[in-house]
Amino acid sequence: MKFSFDRKQILNVLSKIQGITGKTTSLTITADILIKAVGSQISITANDLETVFLGTYDAQVEKEGVLSINSKKFFEIIREYPENNILVNEIENRWVEIGKGDSIFHIVASDYENFPETPMIEDIEFIEVNSKNLKKMVDVATIVNCSVEEKRVYVIGSLIEKISQNNNGNDEDRIRIVSTDSRRLHCCDAKFKGDFQVPDKGVIIPKKGLSELSKFIDTNKNEVKIGIKDNHFISKNSNESMMIKLLEGEYPDYKPILNDEEMTPIEMDKRMFSTLMRRISILTSDNFNSVILNFKNNELIVTITNPEIGESKEEMMISYSGEEIKSAFNPRYFMDALSVFEDNIVIINIKGDKSPCIIKGTNDNQLVCAIMAMHIS
Repeated sequence: MKFSFDRKQILNVLSKIQGITGKTTSLTITADILIKAVGSQISITANDLETVFLGTYDAQVEKEGVLSINSKKFFEIIREYPENNILVNEIENRWVEIGKGDSIFHIVASDYENFPETPMIEDIEFIEVNSKNLKKMVDVATIVNCSVEEKRVYVIGSLIEKISQNNNGNDEDRIRIVSTDSRRLHCCDAKFKGDFQVPDKGVIIPKKGLSELSKFIDTNKNEVKIGIKDNHFISKNSNESMMIKLLEGEYPDYKPILNDEEMTPIEMDKRMFSTLMRRISILTSDNFNSVILNFKNNELIVTITNPEIGESKEEMMISYSGEEIKSAFNPRYFMDALSVFEDNIVIINIKGDKSPCIIKGTNDNQLVCAIMAMHIS
């Protein structure tokens, strides 16, 4: 095969798929990308056995063909190549020549027949979601990360379901994503167009796959097509698609955690509260990662005592006139949650020292975050 392409067009794609091809799997060839040159286009496929990316791009094809080449090395060569137009030529015995003139690389390709097959999923009922809303949903979910040793399905994956909400007297279907690590929970909704074919209990999608999906959501475009079929979540735009294999398992009932009916709502300046949490978190450590929030008459006092490092105290004026409440939380969870709200003022809902803190926006009714209380030592 022999083709040339515009470096600027392909470089960004190669950069984004490094998270897929850099994942360790049972097959070493998943570190490759599969490149097919047909007609006036090339297609690039990355497949880590759970997440599959496929993109099609314009190219000048002199000789059609297929090759499997190491993703990282190919990306590094293209990134450092001094010219915009780059020639790729498979010469013999799977050796690939990249470039021409004064700058030429020769690297060996793999046997493309060993590259994992791309699932053939047809007749997908796609729905359309605003690209900015989908990006927000995915980012809200993936900010709740987990350790590499984690095995619980509902922690390594996020729930995607269809819900019905009452909007000005009318029932409205929305897509919802829920993510937890058992110490906090994020929930985000978005409107959609179309008929969303999803099981009543929803589906669980790996957070790792969602992290890769986030890189390819172009917020400059109005809509993104998504669908669920054959145990896969599929996202598609004009020339790129991604398929993520779903996880098997049950997602726990999360709705009681978000019940704030008996809680006291307190308005908070998001920037001031987040800055306070960031300062107080300086003295946290792996063994001492909680701070005490003391809500009293028109005042919030936040303290930390870490015998490994030291202690700190922060005060903030708030509009609160209820009974004094002391509760302990991880400040970094507040920082993560506040970062996904666009409103300048957020509502902190509190109840007692053993109840979660529920955060909502003043204008955004599509996002809610819950942070579980910790033991006060």
